[in-house]
Amino acid sequence: MVFQYNPVMHYIETTSDNELIFTITRKSLLSPRIRYNIHDEGGIARYDQLQEKLKPFDVDLYELTKEEKNRNIRFPIMWVYGRKDYTISVMGANIYPEDLEQCIYAHAELSTITKSFCQSLVEGKNASVRPAFYFELTVDPDDELEKIFAESVLNSLIEINADFREAWHEHPATLVPEIYLYKEGEGPFKSDEGRIKQARIIRGKTNRSRSSPFSLRSPI
Repeated sequence: MVFQYNPVMHYIETTSDNELIFTITRKSLLSPRIRYNIHDEGGIARYDQLQEKLKPFDVDLYELTKEEKNRNIRFPIMWVYGRKDYTISVMGANIYPEDLEQCIYAHAELSTITKSFCQSLVEGKNASVRPAFYFELTVDPDDELEKIFAESVLNSLIEINADFREAWHEHPATLVPEIYLYKEGEGPFKSDEGRIKQARIIRGKTNRSRSSPFSLRSPI
């Protein structure tokens, strides 16, 4: 998500690892927020800085806002990728690792064959973003098993996560998760070999779409 903001009302900073920090400077605010960090990952730039960065891609900010009343106001720009912690966010719905764990335990067959999981966001060719869930299994994955995981996880998320349920009613096509199944110690779970404690943050890309650089791994 990309926003313009009024720097007189909101002073925004970023940490060394790209977490956004907010200070609300309105006098009318009853409960002041000073350097408030909600652990969203993103960035900020002046209007002219972003304009310069977009030039090689033939994108003109002024042209993009030609239909807007206040297009001559060159407010700075803020962008948000999503939560910096173990949560992923799609269409305003936060998906927590505990949600995904409940989805697995809700299906007895899946819980007995799932060793661990991780989650991330993947981006399609048209820049659409959807949730992606990766599962490490103690059995050989196949198309039928992938279908069972996909149906069970989606139905469970709609049932247990109110934000996801609301977003699903408004944007069902965007909320259908991508499911990736791996044998034990393969794919993104290969890096666990030789570790005493499983890694919770992984980096990588899927074959079908580009994943975000941060995702969560959690043992079942």
